[in-house]
Amino acid sequence: MELRDKLNTKERYQELINKKEKYIQEDFLKIKSLAEDEKKGIQKYPKPNNEIIKSTYKGIFIYQYDNLIAKYSMGQPISSIIEEYKITVSYMEKGWKAISGYIEMVWMLSIGIMLEAEADIFEKLKSLVERDHLNDYLVDFLLQNSTQWSKQTPKFKFPRPYKATQDIISLAQTDKTAAVERLKKYLQKEWYKGHSDTGWHDDHKSKWKVHTGYWSFESGALVKILGLDDTPLKDQPYYPYDMVHWRETTIWN
Repeated sequence: MELRDKLNTKERYQELINKKEKYIQEDFLKIKSLAEDEKKGIQKYPKPNNEIIKSTYKGIFIYQYDNLIAKYSMGQPISSIIEEYKITVSYMEKGWKAISGYIEMVWMLSIGIMLEAEADIFEKLKSLVERDHLNDYLVDFLLQNSTQWSKQTPKFKFPRPYKATQDIISLAQTDKTAAVERLKKYLQKEWYKGHSDTGWHDDHKSKWKVHTGYWSFESGALVKILGLDDTPLKDQPYYPYDMVHWRETTIWN
């Protein structure tokens, strides 16, 4: 396997993945124990059992989501990424909340579009957006191109950096070359800087080597949806070129 994101080592990516897989298993055991306590009417903690279960599911989703990104970054084949993606969606159903999960939703929709996920995957993501009333231009656009979705919110939940995607979509209607140039500018000058307030920004500089990968998955989804020639973006940092151009050989189950 060749690293896709070279800001960490293959060994360290694997260490992070192993650690988080261990956390996931521990959390599932915790949930099982809490569920049994709830049935028996036992309350061991100040917070209600069901509330702790919900927060634990959120942790499981984040661990699995991080592992999905790390496995792509370390160079695992797309066929295995598909399986990781499906597992991540299944955990997301119980662990995702819009209040803190905007980027996760954008990226999960985008990855699904690039991997040509089956309709039921997008229906699950759509249900979460509906449930939490996530109103956002980019989320609506991604849903329109992956499921039955007629709503189009004019505003962005996070204009910085995502409002640039509106420029790309608009330009693509009349000048696809200009749209690619705008996307290239987004990747080179706006995307990473625009995430400076996130917990993962600059994590490649951490002495604990916790970096799992920097990827603008929405850029790949836009290229696929809009039919853009992304040749100028092939070696552009943050751009998931091989995910865009992967031709499916494995049947989704």
